[in-house]
Amino acid sequence: MEAVASRCLFLIFLVTCELSPDIAAEIQASSDGPGASQGPVWLTDVPAAMEFIAAAEVAIIGFFQDLEMPVVSIFHSMVQKFPDVSFGMSNDSEVWAHYNITGNTISLFRLTVIGLFNSMIQIHLLLIMNKASPEYEESILRYQKAAKLFQGKILFILVDSGVKENGKVISFFKLKESQLPALAIYQTLDDEWDTLPTAEVSVERVQNFCDGFLEGKRLRENHESEDKTSKVEL
Repeated sequence: MEAVASRCLFLIFLVTCELSPDIAAEIQASSDGPGASQGPVWLTDVPAAMEFIAAAEVAIIGFFQDLEMPVVSIFHSMVQKFPDVSFGMSNDSEVWAHYNITGNTISLFRLTVIGLFNSMIQIHLLLIMNKASPEYEESILRYQKAAKLFQGKILFILVDSGVKENGKVISFFKLKESQLPALAIYQTLDDEWDTLPTAEVSVERVQNFCDGFLEGKRLRENHESEDKTSKVEL
């Protein structure tokens, strides 16, 4: 049997880091029990990575070059949420090459007879919103509908702004509490990102924001340009 590496195409719901129900069920059902790692294991070479994957029916590995990326904090939250699952991390170039990794990504490895497959999503969209908000339920339903439009292109993530630990993610995108809820999009390949504070989360608004980013449009650049103009006029 070989290990299949599949990109996390599913929705990762952050804060308490909730995975989509089907993937969460698979991961929990495949837990290695009390002996599993309580934190991400550093995989420093190919033999270590191969041994790590072979030891678990399901293994999740974060391949990160920049450990200050917001998704790294999210990954650590996932580890805390599923303590009985085997999580690993690697920034070793030989490990990346062995698994055909070309950019920051999270891959799920499963034992299967199908063969090796790896598909990466390098663009992440974050909905930064307080889960205690009255608008949360309706907003997340629309967010899920929009996610289906970009399956395989953009990884949709929910960041609960009501959780103190997520403050680093919010500050990374230079957002203020008064600007939330907001959409933040991030491309791991070149660290390009953009934000859109939005009082209402709608399928159309999410779709337009994502389409604009894919087309190279940056709302943040327009805002920064306007701010500079205002300062000059003053």
